Amino acid sequence: MTRKPVSRRGVESVPVLIVGGSLVGLSTSVFLGRLGIEHMLVERHAETSTHPRGRGNNVRTMEIFRTAGLEQSVREAAFALAGNDGVLQVDTLVGDQRRWIIQDVAAGMDVSRVSSSNWCLCSQNDLEPVLLNRARQGGDIRFDTELLSFTQDEEGVLAQVMRRDTGETHTVRADFLVAADGPRSPVRKRLGIGQSGPGALFHNVSVTFRSKTLKEYIGPKRFIVCYTTDPQGEGALLPVDNEERWVIHIPWSADRGETLEDFGNERCAAHIRAAVGVPDIDVEITGKAPWHASKRVADSYGQGRVFLVGDAAHEMPPNGAFGANTGIQDAHNLAWKLAAVLRGWAGLPLLDTYECERRPVAVTTSERASRQAAEEQHPALGPAAGRNNDAADLMTVALCYRYASDAVVGASPERPVVPETFRIDGEPGSRAPHMWVRRAGARISTLDLYERSFVLLAGAEGHPWRRAAEQAGENLGVPVEVYLVGDGREHDLVPEPDADWAALHGTADDGAVLVRPDGFVAWRAPTHLPSADRVLTDVLQTVLCRG
Repeated sequence: MTRKPVSRRGVESVPVLIVGGSLVGLSTSVFLGRLGIEHMLVERHAETSTHPRGRGNNVRTMEIFRTAGLEQSVREAAFALAGNDGVLQVDTLVGDQRRWIIQDVAAGMDVSRVSSSNWCLCSQNDLEPVLLNRARQGGDIRFDTELLSFTQDEEGVLAQVMRRDTGETHTVRADFLVAADGPRSPVRKRLGIGQSGPGALFHNVSVTFRSKTLKEYIGPKRFIVCYTTDPQGEGALLPVDNEERWVIHIPWSADRGETLEDFGNERCAAHIRAAVGVPDIDVEITGKAPWHASKRVADSYGQGRVFLVGDAAHEMPPNGAFGANTGIQDAHNLAWKLAAVLRGWAGLPLLDTYECERRPVAVTTSERASRQAAEEQHPALGPAAGRNNDAADLMTVALCYRYASDAVVGASPERPVVPETFRIDGEPGSRAPHMWVRRAGARISTLDLYERSFVLLAGAEGHPWRRAAEQAGENLGVPVEVYLVGDGREHDLVPEPDADWAALHGTADDGAVLVRPDGFVAWRAPTHLPSADRVLTDVLQTVLCRG
């Protein structure tokens, strides 16, 4: 229980205050720490999540974690589910009706050809400690600490926070506040920002349990989720360790007055046994948590010096694992922009591009998540009308979304946010293409280059671009790293045999691509340009909104 405030201390100052320490808040902290930006994170709970909630980390999120030096740690935390794939539907686990709704999340694609990473199933209770450990290396992380109130002016945000264990309060002065405080976001409500969308779609009770013999009825292929359709055992079954720890999401008729207390241990155990189809299987209920699938997007992603990320900005059904991934990618987009403004590289209007870029992605992705829930015939939604063959597949949604904002030069606002078919070609506003290269003998992905500064990649004949980028960086006081791609001694990156950097990036061998710190293409020159240093200076000035 929250205690009444008992004392006050002086004002603490920090460039960024993050409110919320779940997946998205901790990711925001990690990204800011990697960029060398001091920050404080406050989280009202005393510890990270103990419930195995959202688990699907898509390819783009794993690319970001790789660049942040976290991929290996995440995969180690996720080792128990490393072999699981696909979405299965059965009447019961021992019944005759069995079909794969999705058998391969990557849709048969050789992911290594388009990405440095791959999907990873890591439950939230396993992922958050990894993020917390890294966040503590670069930020002031305070759990059991609650935001009480805040005000803002043209210079920053003044926040009142409280230690929940002692009731002690103090004031924090920050240049910016990032709200990662969940779907009921008190920060969003205090700003008066509304939401658009149908709202709640369905309700579930998430029940964790142990069963040592359940694995015997699973079958040879391990699934990500299995939907059981028997009326007495309807739900979504998920493995936690593939051995004896499991989760089942049981439909909950909250709108008809059913309460969480109605889901007693005996009822839940009987439901699980009906889902398996084995009336005497061993079941030990270990926990329950309510959750609500909703579809809403905030009408604005912030106000003044306060920004919304993650569930505070958008909610969507869990199908397709879009929700947390969209939030983590929000944080990645915002972090480099905050860093650029705080370092004096960029003008304040750069921060306006956060909403311009990320809100359309959330709107489009939430639509796709809703279609996915219908296609998977989620028990709480009822029967689906059938698969929408025009909908982009999961890999396209994960990797091919595009931005059109003032932080991109040459992007077409008329193009759809997510194309109907998979396409990564170096177009301005898109995630830069992945290509395996060797740098000083080490094999890396070009994606590994994008994090702390702008990067200019030029082709085999693009030698003049090196000096042009250096001069443009000097003109504006903005670091720009330059890499020439080719086989000669004067080249920095050596492509693998049969790889064509120019074709992959949509340029000629004397062209160049400017990539932002978040790995998105800011601008592209198909060939060498006269007065390239002046052109690049103008491009950087535009992208950084320096007017």
